[in-house]
Amino acid sequence: MRSIELGQTGITASVLGFGCAGLLGRAGRRDSLNALAAAWDRGITFYDTARSYGYGESEALLGEFFQMRRDKVILSTKFGILSSKPALWKRLALPAARTLLSLAPASRGMLRKRAATQFRANQFSVEVLEQSIHESLRKLRTSYIDLLFMHAAPASVLQQHDLLTALDKLVSSGKVRVAGISAEPDVIDLTLQRKPSPLKALQFPCNVFDLSSLKVIHDAGNSGFAAIANHPFGGVERVQQTREILSRVSAAPEAPADLRKKLATVDDTILADVVLNVILSCPGIHVVIPAMIRNTHLAANVEAITKSRLTLEEIHWLRTFLTGN
Repeated sequence: MRSIELGQTGITASVLGFGCAGLLGRAGRRDSLNALAAAWDRGITFYDTARSYGYGESEALLGEFFQMRRDKVILSTKFGILSSKPALWKRLALPAARTLLSLAPASRGMLRKRAATQFRANQFSVEVLEQSIHESLRKLRTSYIDLLFMHAAPASVLQQHDLLTALDKLVSSGKVRVAGISAEPDVIDLTLQRKPSPLKALQFPCNVFDLSSLKVIHDAGNSGFAAIANHPFGGVERVQQTREILSRVSAAPEAPADLRKKLATVDDTILADVVLNVILSCPGIHVVIPAMIRNTHLAANVEAITKSRLTLEEIHWLRTFLTGN
């Protein structure tokens, strides 16, 4: 697994990161630990979580798994979305919900709506920050966090000088190495324009349905920011549509002949190959972080990075075709 320095932050990590949103959420404890072990064994050193993931328990699982490996791993977490620990009956119902999801994938939307009631978003205050950093450090079993992001932040946080000052103090104290913002591309664009201290890291959605962030990051040039792309497959509902897009590319007369052959059958491996490498080929993007609890997904993603079937020219052609420029 190749590694990269994240902008001018002094942090080096694997270009493929592990998105931890599914830990202790749609996956139980055993499957979550197995997924972490498999990712670690394959050379992944970047793990992205949040205070709200796994009903507030994802960080604790990461802390348990990486306690003896802390100096070899990059831990990224977020604050700003609060998760209420579900009542006992809801916790007991989680295994049944996971079984329902495996048997009836169409139930995902219903379960997501129910889960959303457990969260309170847009919680950006100095008080929440102080509580969150205390909990994150305790649960991650560490004295510092490599990257701390404001989670799904609106543009208004860029004007919250008390919050930015508090973040700056955390960086100065050594409790946080790099502070950043996780947001939609328009907020990321505004952040790059204003460059508010101490923000030095960006996290944003980027997939073949919305590659607008590629232009934002490309135009930023040598900004020095660490740039982390999340949600690369656009969610489960988008995967089949992504396959259809790539199937159309395979029939496009203007596509290179060898590329058309490679896209003739869009299996998990070629899907991951295209999606991850198109994103990572954009100058300025350092890490892409899909969720990959299933071992088959993890294996396909790792192979896409380490043994890509695509040439650099084909990746560039695909990026130009998909972005329209």
